[in-house]
Amino acid sequence: MLAALLVATPGWTVEVAVGGAVNVPTPLTIRQDGEDDISLTAQYTTKPIDEVPYYNVRVGRGDLRGAWELELVHHKVYLRNPPPEVTRFSITHGYNLITFNRNVHLRWTDLRFGAGMVLTWPHVTVRGRALDETRGILGTGWHASGAAVQVAVARNRLWFEHWLTGIEVKLTGAWARVPVAGGSADVPNVALHVQLGGGYAFSGGR
Repeated sequence: MLAALLVATPGWTVEVAVGGAVNVPTPLTIRQDGEDDISLTAQYTTKPIDEVPYYNVRVGRGDLRGAWELELVHHKVYLRNPPPEVTRFSITHGYNLITFNRNVHLRWTDLRFGAGMVLTWPHVTVRGRALDETRGILGTGWHASGAAVQVAVARNRLWFEHWLTGIEVKLTGAWARVPVAGGSADVPNVALHVQLGGGYAFSGGR
């Protein structure tokens, strides 16, 4: 539910939001060396307040026409319909969507388009084999896993010249390949997000 948006004021903005997402069923394929592939139509839930909460952070530089932005959506996915071979399948320290956006200011709304990457931290146990979570970038557990796009519509309001509040509806599409013990999994995701939040606009120059 929460995410704040840029307004038609020149300068930098910083925004923080909370919210949730509804995930569209998508194909999931899991491969392990020496085993048959596991393929299913995956159903995911987000559990926005469990473990590390769902959140959104965005920094932008705008003018009266729109803004250029860097955004992180800390999305999470929990597999709701695991097959017998899968004990655990969740990407909850983040199915993170990191995008570079163009935000266009319209009369009553902001229209946002973005593209970027997926950064994941999977928690996966398949056929009794748990993924070593010390793998990944510099042994942190994080993996650069794929690509993401988004389109969003936002309504926002500026208070006392600098403070922002707003609501945003966002559609995201992403494809990620994450490691599993002895193999990998292809984890595409399509989700509808609703966010509500606030931020601060640093006015000054174009």
